[in-house]
Amino acid sequence: MDPLGQEPGPALRGSIIHAALSQFAKAYPKALPSDPKGELERFAEEILKTYKAHPRIAAFWVPRFERFAAWFAETEGVRRQGGVQVVAETAGSLVIGAPAGPFTLTARADRIDVTESTLVITDYKTGAPPNDAKVNSFVAPQLPLEAAIALASTDEAGFDNVPRLAVAGLRYIRASGGEPPGDEHDVRTGDVAKLAASALEGLARHVARFDDLATPYRPLRRARFSYDYDAYAHLARVAEWSSGTGNGEDA
Repeated sequence: MDPLGQEPGPALRGSIIHAALSQFAKAYPKALPSDPKGELERFAEEILKTYKAHPRIAAFWVPRFERFAAWFAETEGVRRQGGVQVVAETAGSLVIGAPAGPFTLTARADRIDVTESTLVITDYKTGAPPNDAKVNSFVAPQLPLEAAIALASTDEAGFDNVPRLAVAGLRYIRASGGEPPGDEHDVRTGDVAKLAASALEGLARHVARFDDLATPYRPLRRARFSYDYDAYAHLARVAEWSSGTGNGEDA
């Protein structure tokens, strides 16, 4: 459980924005309301009402969300052109073979736009989204793996309430509320299906590696990544064992 009195941070802000966008899309999956900005703000207001007593949320989060809502309302009509419906917060899964037995990949897509013949998979971000190079090199594999789930040919795989169609695009929408208040970026990649297949192959190799009992679970994995939010990092006691001072125990 989070400590009592903990200051509201990026994770909570992201959860609130995701929830508001999800509720908006579920309420209006096909046609937009006459006042999309007002409706989006209404959903956010309902979610935020339990937090608005906090001065940071009242002074900073609410105005920033209002700016994002205005941007979203102005641009949503273009995003929905040619679409059949928007499916929000939908769960998906795909089972792949592995040495220790079947491995199930699960995901929850923030948003999937469905047209007559294609899908566009979107991830909402409140911070900076990964750049194209990170997506194409699988440093940020989330969207390629979601595409793999959507493209899976087995009856047991796929996303709930999403037809099996070609994936035409992978998209990030950033809800900053700053300047600019919102931003939309389609990942530049040559072939989404090929990218998805490569991501799935990489995942299969990764799972096979950890199915080997001789593979260690290292406390420090990749030096260029921050593990400030790793809830289990303290169990490794890295600082204690690397300091050389110890407490008299035999390491």
